[in-house]
Amino acid sequence: MNAAILSNIVLDEIVSRDLKSSRSLGGPAAYCGVTARKFGFDTTLFTHYGNDLDSQYIEYLQNQGVSFSSLQPSNRPTTRFVLKNFETDRELTLQSKCIPIDIEEIKNVKANCWIISPVFDEVSIDIMQYLVSSPKDKQFVMLDPQGYTRIIDSEGRVSIRKKMDIPIHKVNAIKLDSQEISCFTNGLEGMEGMKKIRSFYEIDYVLYTQDQVIHLLEERKHYWIKVPRHETPDSTGLGDIIASSFACTMVREKDSVWAFCFAAGALTAALQTKEIGIKKIPSRSAIEQNATYYYNTMNFEIIE
Repeated sequence: MNAAILSNIVLDEIVSRDLKSSRSLGGPAAYCGVTARKFGFDTTLFTHYGNDLDSQYIEYLQNQGVSFSSLQPSNRPTTRFVLKNFETDRELTLQSKCIPIDIEEIKNVKANCWIISPVFDEVSIDIMQYLVSSPKDKQFVMLDPQGYTRIIDSEGRVSIRKKMDIPIHKVNAIKLDSQEISCFTNGLEGMEGMKKIRSFYEIDYVLYTQDQVIHLLEERKHYWIKVPRHETPDSTGLGDIIASSFACTMVREKDSVWAFCFAAGALTAALQTKEIGIKKIPSRSAIEQNATYYYNTMNFEIIE
């Protein structure tokens, strides 16, 4: 099995809730890529970075078994964010951004699992439409639309659009938080938002993270798991870990409920590490232990 991740590498400066600052390799390229390797996938990053990226970060990913479609650095600087974590929220500031991914980079590439997760302005809609137009029985396309929903003010501060309309139709699965689901549904949240996303955009699986609860909507079946609260200094990358865990399990097992439990299990395992940055990516055994528990305790209902 092989996985392809579309997202630019990020360097994060993370300010934790106790006001300690640290620099970490970040973004979905790192979090999704390493998580996919935990599931045994041959993993390739379609990504860009600049000459300013320390070689130790490339070596780290390669040592984790993650491959690169190209190791040629850009003449633009690596994408960088500053993340300040607060008790219930975080502030995100963009300091620099690298070049976008070109559609020619992915043409004729074969992968069982594609994870599209832009951080800001690097994965075009044309690339997404190209992938979803390919035969669906041969690949699974997972979308985290965070990078499409973001806007930047004059000082680089990141916020989420109130409303947007882009053709995300017919990806296999999508992961959204409350702000993102509201953005795509003109203000809807919760079950109404999930139903609108699934029906209007013709998406098979809708994952929705809402505070301590993670939801899955598949046709008329709604599953949800309440994740225990863990005091953690940093929430960076949790959504990427969820998305990669769900997509990889879905591709391997062809079982959406099991994949959902693995997504929730990965989230819990990551929180249990109490680590900052990519150190929070959990082991496969920790993920599986939590997933088994959730499989026997999750909630379920049929919706109208």
